[in-house]
Amino acid sequence: MKRYSLILTAALLLSATVHGQDKLVKFCNITEATVGFQLGKTTQVNSLAEGEAELEVAGYKVPSPRVNSSFGILVGKIFFIGPGLGYMYQPGDDDNPYQHHVSVFGHARVHFTKAKLRPYLGLKGGYNHILPEDVLSIYSTEAYTWDGVYAEPEIGIGIKLGEHAVLNGSLGYQFMNAWNRSEGLTSVDAFGPELKDSYHRLLLSVGFSFY
Repeated sequence: MKRYSLILTAALLLSATVHGQDKLVKFCNITEATVGFQLGKTTQVNSLAEGEAELEVAGYKVPSPRVNSSFGILVGKIFFIGPGLGYMYQPGDDDNPYQHHVSVFGHARVHFTKAKLRPYLGLKGGYNHILPEDVLSIYSTEAYTWDGVYAEPEIGIGIKLGEHAVLNGSLGYQFMNAWNRSEGLTSVDAFGPELKDSYHRLLLSVGFSFY
């Protein structure tokens, strides 16, 4: 009888341990829907036959809606890490047409508390593909199609809304190197055989995260 009691006790302890581990580390999806304002500098580099010509442009972008979805592990309801997919719609301006940004990235976020107010640090980094919309130009659509790699650290604060939703506000920094992927452009004098952009800009964002 004593032996059965010991076995039962051990089974209960093992069950409690596994259940506790399930709570500590679990698979998780974070879906973010935000609107962001971008302010910063773009450095354009034309790679011409005789060398490289640089042009620096400072400016801002009107607020852009953005959706990211990350899949990974959540440790102790505080630290998240995993890969993700993203989409951003960039309204047009005098220099660029409307753009669709599609990205694949790694995502890490750490919250400093589990309370209703949750300050946090975050980092995203990966690959970005930019597709133009309704290009009105003597050049082909490919002249406005870009690929790039980027990193976006951020600091923010979240307000917990129920069990699975958080309202976030954040200040981030974006560094992105982008290059034009078109070949055989209409005018080599206008674009050069290769065109590269480097973005350095602040990102002000507000939106929701769903866990």
